[in-house]
Amino acid sequence: MSVKSFVHVAAIAAVTGLAATSALAQITIPTVPIGNPGNAADPTTGFGSVAYAYNIGSTEVTNAQYAAFLNAKAASDPFNLYNPDMAGSFGGITRSGSAGSYTYATVSGRANNPVNFVSFWDATRFANWLHNGQGSGDTETGAYTLGGVTNPVNSSVTRNAGWQWAVTSENEWYKAAYHQPANQGGDVDNYWLYPTQSNAVPTTAQANFNNVIGNTTPVGSYAANFYGTFDMGGNVVEWNEAIIGSNRGIRGGSFGDDDGFLRAVSRYSYDPSEVDISAIGFRVSQVPGPSSVALLAIGGLAAARRRR
Repeated sequence: MSVKSFVHVAAIAAVTGLAATSALAQITIPTVPIGNPGNAADPTTGFGSVAYAYNIGSTEVTNAQYAAFLNAKAASDPFNLYNPDMAGSFGGITRSGSAGSYTYATVSGRANNPVNFVSFWDATRFANWLHNGQGSGDTETGAYTLGGVTNPVNSSVTRNAGWQWAVTSENEWYKAAYHQPANQGGDVDNYWLYPTQSNAVPTTAQANFNNVIGNTTPVGSYAANFYGTFDMGGNVVEWNEAIIGSNRGIRGGSFGDDDGFLRAVSRYSYDPSEVDISAIGFRVSQVPGPSSVALLAIGGLAAARRRR
């Protein structure tokens, strides 16, 4: 693993581990900047063009991060943000208490695995909570206007202007996964076929797929790609904002999928209210700013020093 990848992994462990220690602590979402604004789309698929600079979560949202969200906003859980399947062998979060005083904890050894059993609407509420400063921040306004409806009409919800955090758009996700300019070492058309920075079929030493492990793995367990993102192929497939009929888009393939699902041409969708799938999680995007990048760098440096 490269030095760059090591620093990211160390930062991820430091940040997500902290989130698990205090139910009401502010969480940090490690992000990486996605540069090259105004890039052209992939000539093969038509996806990946993003006119603006943005940051993207370097990892999928973890059980520890989502548990902190639940502890802040789901004491009564009117929007069904928690799914009991999260406590099973493929999940990573347990719930205790009764309605009005629910508390949530991560399963031992699975705090840094990606959260799963989440609907698209769960993901948008998490993004709204981040947008509104966490803590008691609102889940119904912000990047998305949800109106207090657990499962809104799909076509009625799009990203609002002035967003700070959001579920990744399809183009944001695609660019972070497959794009690398040819003049910066990428393929001749600036896009790879796989999110492992290659046109070759990944091996199971590069990504968690093909049911070799048979479950999710901690985020950042495999090498990062060009932009510094982890697990964009395998582990869990990830929601994106694309409206595809009555569904929302998903990309990336999961721990149980074969390599075909990891390819750039593979585009799928699910009912946005679907929650009963162990293989679906999500990642968030952020308006660029110095704070998240600085926190990631400081966390990584501190962790690296501790390893010396």
